[in-house]
Amino acid sequence: MTPASCLRVERQRQRTASWAVAAVLVMAIVTTPLRAADPAVQPPAVDVRVEQADGATLSGRLQSLTAEEVCLVVAGETRVLPVSGVRRILRDAAPPLRAARVAVSCTDGSWLWADDFSRAGEQALLAVGDDRIELPFDRVKTVAWGLKPAAAIPAPPWLAAVPEKPDSDLVIVNGKEGGHEIVSCAIADVGPEAVTVELDGETIPVKRAKVAGLVWLRPPRQPAGGTRVTVSSGFLPAGTVAWSPSELRVDDVRLPAGALVEIDYAAGRTVRLAALPMERVSAEPFFGSLAGIDGMAAFFAPRLVPVRGADAARQSLVIRPRTTAVWRVPPDSRRFRTQLQRTAGGASSGAVEVVIKLDDRDAFRRRLDSTADDAAVDIEVASARRLAITVDFVPGDLGCPVRFTDPAFEK
Repeated sequence: MTPASCLRVERQRQRTASWAVAAVLVMAIVTTPLRAADPAVQPPAVDVRVEQADGATLSGRLQSLTAEEVCLVVAGETRVLPVSGVRRILRDAAPPLRAARVAVSCTDGSWLWADDFSRAGEQALLAVGDDRIELPFDRVKTVAWGLKPAAAIPAPPWLAAVPEKPDSDLVIVNGKEGGHEIVSCAIADVGPEAVTVELDGETIPVKRAKVAGLVWLRPPRQPAGGTRVTVSSGFLPAGTVAWSPSELRVDDVRLPAGALVEIDYAAGRTVRLAALPMERVSAEPFFGSLAGIDGMAAFFAPRLVPVRGADAARQSLVIRPRTTAVWRVPPDSRRFRTQLQRTAGGASSGAVEVVIKLDDRDAFRRRLDSTADDAAVDIEVASARRLAITVDFVPGDLGCPVRFTDPAFEK
């Protein structure tokens, strides 16, 4: 029996039900309003650390946040900071990433975890403990049920079988012996008890217990902005973020105020070195003749490697001695940041000298060896036109590669 036939059989089993009564019951369940807040229960305090663009850090209790201002209480005094001067807001003692059984992905790249998922009109509702998340239903791309709790982006077992470019919505139905069947249809509704689909002109309710996942045919949506918001239920790209003791707003998504973990404004003001062409580069290995051997020149040239556990945009740059690479500083850049580490690691031999120049002046110079294995770089670049990185030999040493973790200019 084909998957479509299975859905039709399911429809026949339920023809005797009263659709009017069922519809009323479903709407009554999914549109139940939030419980009124108990005035005697005070929202938990949210203590945060605010990293500012000038390098200063301020710690206090978050009072409010709008698209323009951050309001903190610091040692009993109210402080107001412009968002334009804030790099990052990090919550102290942040709640751990919630491990739930339902994973929801959105067309803008958001991922959210929840205890349950349903639809109420134009809104998608994600139950998270006693709270819930609300977002526009037309932003939902996939829903996966029955996952094992995990603190990472999930990979449902049926995901590999989903076509890269489906031509309709898809319902993934639990099959026998742990398998799955993928049914092409139109997903009409998602309720607490059933998923309603339209197939060959018929409206068919499918019991939720039989559904492993849903995929909507929706084009990708460009994120509203470059800010990245991390919450205890996942993460979202954002254009504007607002917070009050009653709720967290990320564009048109409503979340519990207590879910806040981090707001990374710098992510939207960052130009990564990996995305910029090198204006010029020269590499001269310890034995200079090696550069003339076929294939060896590429080995000694700077190369990009992914930052472990991060999104694809974040890459490290590995540079071997002796190499000099030069980039133009993007317009309106204020700072250049990265973290250096010898790839030899630990007490291994291998010493190098790292020099970073802005135009023709030294902005950073450090020797890395077994006694000083890494270093942080945070330099002001507002007046510079070019940035040059040189990884050089130390006399009498063969040296080793240096990893520059996610080097980037911040505007």
